[in-house]
Amino acid sequence: MPSRRIHKPLIPILLCLIATGCARPPAAPVHHGPIVLITIDALRADAVGAFGGPPKVMPTLSALAREATWAGRAVSPSSWTVPSMAALFTGFQPWRARSWAGDRSVLDARFVTLPESLKQAGYRTAAFRSNHWLDAAFGYNQGFDEFYNLREGKRAERYLGDLKGGKDFVWIHILAPHAPYSRRDSLLDRLDEVPPDLPRDVRPLDLEPYYDPAVKLPPGQERIFRAMYQLNAAYADQVLTRLIAALKHSGQWRKTLLVVTADHGEEFKENGQIAHGGNLGRVLVDVPLVIKLPQGFPRRLAMPAARPANVRVAPTLIEAAGGKTEPGASPSFFQPFDKGALSELYLGNGVNRFSLVQGDLQLLWESRFGNPEPDYYRARYAGIGGQPVPPLTEPMQAIFDRLEKEFEVVLPVTGRRGDLPRLTLLRWTPKGVQPLDDPRQVNQMARQLKNAWMAANGAEVPPGKSTGHQPKLSPREEEELRALGYVAGGN
Repeated sequence: MPSRRIHKPLIPILLCLIATGCARPPAAPVHHGPIVLITIDALRADAVGAFGGPPKVMPTLSALAREATWAGRAVSPSSWTVPSMAALFTGFQPWRARSWAGDRSVLDARFVTLPESLKQAGYRTAAFRSNHWLDAAFGYNQGFDEFYNLREGKRAERYLGDLKGGKDFVWIHILAPHAPYSRRDSLLDRLDEVPPDLPRDVRPLDLEPYYDPAVKLPPGQERIFRAMYQLNAAYADQVLTRLIAALKHSGQWRKTLLVVTADHGEEFKENGQIAHGGNLGRVLVDVPLVIKLPQGFPRRLAMPAARPANVRVAPTLIEAAGGKTEPGASPSFFQPFDKGALSELYLGNGVNRFSLVQGDLQLLWESRFGNPEPDYYRARYAGIGGQPVPPLTEPMQAIFDRLEKEFEVVLPVTGRRGDLPRLTLLRWTPKGVQPLDDPRQVNQMARQLKNAWMAANGAEVPPGKSTGHQPKLSPREEEELRALGYVAGGN
């Protein structure tokens, strides 16, 4: 019987397979130095000079964008803090993160959050937060060794200045330019034009009447609101200036992985409303994103050609630190991804809203879960301390309760039986948005949006009743929320 012979080219392959580690892919590089995440509340991308905005309002963020590994416009997962920050902290879209309304605003403890993942990877963790929704009562202290109120930022500056180059994760949330807007006379020279008679402040109660699409915003009032917003964006940039200076003073600037982004934007009637949380129009989901990788870090970002989803920030930081992301979380920025950026907004006046942005195209999807409440906007005004004229004929909570009851039993994306979703296709241009009449493109993007929602959130089911696992707010805490323009117990 002839002897068996092994063909020579196969010998190295067989030897490689026998070796225990040969078949494994090479391990991804791991960052062992500081990680800093700075989130700025209500900052629209076009408030930043580097992204086409006024050049003097946010010079520090613009300079950082020019220095960064990657900087550009990104898409937020929603248009107000509760759903957006839950997505940013978990890497899941708002529906899957189970956090999308005032009575569903506590971070679900079943999810491993960004600070928890980094802590498991050996990081010391510290938070300096603002915005009452991001307090410990709502679960945002999970995974943090130290958890502080940002206030003027002095403690955060000292903390950054004392970094030694080890495994430190620092999250800082800057409330400005979120309303209330304050006139900051020392920053007036950052405005291209200063409207006469700027008030000392603009409260959410001053903005709220214009949240109703039926109420027109007078041009003079719009100029004042925009100028006051820009002054508060300038103040956020001033805080950022001090934080960056402290980080550089520590000597760890080159070793630090830094990300700066926003939870959502702000609107001044571009989509018929004001402030945020009312819709998913461009100025509410188009936000800045700046990523600075540590010097010499060998792993490269695989960014899409335009407008990535910033829900991918948490998986990026976790992967960079050698941690494990949760199954089903959004892909990191180290992974190629070309399925667009999905945004979600639930429990409006009888409607849920969705958006898919791909390149310069945006599809808006509006599904109806219930009948609109005629007094919805007046009830919101009452909910933050306003006095509607004429007065409401029933308690404002009764209006919100009816909407909640209808919302609980209807598929979120498909909507109630017999009502087709309202679809709107837009093209984003440097001068604004342009409506498009292209039924073929609308149908194609509608399929992509539905597929993206299901890929991110699973099979579509009604939300059911709220779990009720909400903190008991004190009168002072409820007043803090109203002062930010939020209805206690609602959006």
